[in-house]
Amino acid sequence: MFRSIKVLDIGLSGALSDLEGLADYGMLKALVRLHGTPLGYVTVPLSGGRCTAATLGKAILAHHSWAIVRHLLHDGLAAPPQPGGLRLTDLLKAPHPVYTGPLPLVTVAICTRDRTANLSLCLDSLARLAYPALDLVVVDNAPSSDATERLVGARYANVRYLREPRPGLDWARNRAALEARGEIIAYTDDDVVVDPGWVSALARVFAENAEVMAVTGLVVPYELETESQLLFEQYGGFGRGFERKWYRLEREYGERDTLHIGAGRFGTGANMAYRRSLFAQIGGFDPALDVGTVTNGGGDLEMFFRVLQEGHTLVYEPSAIVRHRHRRDYPGLRTQLTNNGVGFYAYLMRSALAYPSARFAILRFGLWWKWRWHIRRLLISFLSPTRFPRDLILAELRGAFSGLVRYQKARRTAAALTHTFGAVTRATASDDRGPLPAPAQGAATDLKSLGSRV
Repeated sequence: MFRSIKVLDIGLSGALSDLEGLADYGMLKALVRLHGTPLGYVTVPLSGGRCTAATLGKAILAHHSWAIVRHLLHDGLAAPPQPGGLRLTDLLKAPHPVYTGPLPLVTVAICTRDRTANLSLCLDSLARLAYPALDLVVVDNAPSSDATERLVGARYANVRYLREPRPGLDWARNRAALEARGEIIAYTDDDVVVDPGWVSALARVFAENAEVMAVTGLVVPYELETESQLLFEQYGGFGRGFERKWYRLEREYGERDTLHIGAGRFGTGANMAYRRSLFAQIGGFDPALDVGTVTNGGGDLEMFFRVLQEGHTLVYEPSAIVRHRHRRDYPGLRTQLTNNGVGFYAYLMRSALAYPSARFAILRFGLWWKWRWHIRRLLISFLSPTRFPRDLILAELRGAFSGLVRYQKARRTAAALTHTFGAVTRATASDDRGPLPAPAQGAATDLKSLGSRV
């Protein structure tokens, strides 16, 4: 029988302590962090609603001792040289390196629609961000009421409110790109709680590496209170590991030009950031993709793919952490997995249309993924039943077949919305963002053309 799992952070900079008052939970899932850097998880059974410091420490050493040593060694090597050379005891005293260079203005964009309860929790966490140069924007996507506008106006004086009438998450993302004042645009969703160091971790990668055009971060569960939330984590979740990873297509060195098609391994739309100048070069998000359209997803994956396809660098930075509130009920989880299948294959269809030279590679990957991720797992579930419901595997498989035909319908809808609402040009009112870079030839300069380069 399922029992809730307590999710929390454990910092190693101070002494561990006993954890009490956890009688409602059967297990503890702790994100282990040292100097704020995530090292990984430990999962510890609870006894009598408590976990002793000794039990927790033993689990941490068993699973993450080498990660701790690597972290301390990195700090020691980054510290000023000591007389007599670096000794083991020096590692424990070495200060964690802190970036002291200039920091860019960062626009944080939260795209939302009719979910004020979720949005309030997200905005409360944004108020705790430890970053000195923020521009916070809520983009209200085709709302059915003025509830979001009233919430932002009444409680969040430092947040700009924007209304985007076209339904579709990528329309809202493009609106944020047009209105952003920051050199960097960080996107998140209304169902997350951001870590206080989230923006700092993203901005540091951009500040230290001029060639980086996109950064994604670690997404961990906010809670595991229901079986459906645990099932989503068992299915793969949003986490992409605890090591920084660099992605760039090195075609001149003979690297295969297909390694980026499986774009889900780069991150997710709940935690991604871009240089504002990128959109002038490669266009904005495709409004025929993602939530609010019949494709139900894929807008983030398509942008990751396009960033790399166009020769730019993307970095996955696990120190940039947000906590996602997974669907609590089973029907909601099944719908989400169905939409994952729809969105992924709609993204593949869009990319095949946009890049004819990559069509064969995309087709081959799409067939391979359908076999490996869907059909193979389905067959295994018959031969060796597991605790993971076959119904959820079938839901994503059905969505994958639907995704092959939905993209063209979504494109027609996007074109009709443009015809109905007209082109929305970038904001021209006086603000402190400075001039936008000149668009590349054929690049988008308004919402009519953003994301439509197919």
